[in-house]
This record gives sequence, structure tokens and C-alpha cells, in this order.
Amino acid sequence: MIKRPVVSIALALAATLVTAVSAFASSTYMEWINGGELSNATTTEGQFVGEATGSYNGGWYIDVKHQDLSHHPAYITGGSFRLKTVVNNWPSAIKGAFVPYGGTVSQLSGFSGCTNQRYSVHGALNGVGIGGGSGTGSFNVTLTHYRANVWWVGCVVYAASVSGTVSLTF
Repeated sequence: MIKRPVVSIALALAATLVTAVSAFASSTYMEWINGGELSNATTTEGQFVGEATGSYNGGWYIDVKHQDLSHHPAYITGGSFRLKTVVNNWPSAIKGAFVPYGGTVSQLSGFSGCTNQRYSVHGALNGVGIGGGSGTGSFNVTLTHYRANVWWVGCVVYAASVSGTVSLTF
């Protein structure tokens, strides 16, 4: 007869513990990021590196794969995110992946002539966590292509920068 109350109490405690651990285990972290594009960019892929400040300071790298930039907008088709930082006094990497068709690259300015081009890059992340995981996130930056007219070549992109935020929940 005493078994039912003991089992009920044990189940209630277990449910409370699971709820508390789940609530504790998942937090959202905001990072302000800025950096530049690596020189091997194509019309369907960009790789960027830079500095993150916020909840986790460190160096970040992304590889964004997307439709050709002639699409308006160009949908993100995949890619990866990595933030090298320190977690609990230990070098760590927070990783994630871009959700295919979960974001866009949209041109904002520089449609004509040889002027700088600005793009809005918004992407959803999944698999976010230390070393990867089951968390989510969002990547929101402005990409600027700096262009110049070189008389023997024409209009060329000579550098690119990004600045914005990444939100990570894990």
C-alpha cells in the first residue's frame, strides 16, 4: 500500500528534475561579429572569418553556400558556422550548420555602375552546441563588397567585410 505514494513521489521528483535540467541546459547567447571574406569566394559560396564579442569572445568562421547571386533573393543552401572561444576556462568550439533554404542573401545596394555592393545575409542555424549539438541559432549580417574599376580588367571586388550578430541557443 505504501508503494503507490512512493512511486508517485519519485515520478513527480523525476519530472521536476527533468524540467529543471532542460530549462537550465538551454540558454541563448548573443554575439556581435565583424570580419572579412576570404579571397576564394564564388557566386555560390562565401567564406568569412572575424572576431566575436558578447557572451563568448573569440574568432569565428562561416562557410555560406547559396544560390547564384543573380537570384533576388539567393537562398542559403547549406554551410557551417564555428566559433572558437573559451567555455568554463577550457578552449572550445561552438559549431552549427546553416539550414538549407532557411535563409537568404539579398542585395541592398550597388545595383549599377562600379559602386560598392551591400547584401543582407540572414540564415537559420541548427546542430548548435559545443562541438555541435541540438541547439539552434540565427545569423544576421550586412556584407559589403568593395569594388573598383581597374582600367585593364573592369569592375572588380577587391575586399569584403561583414558585420552583424549571431544568436545561439544551446
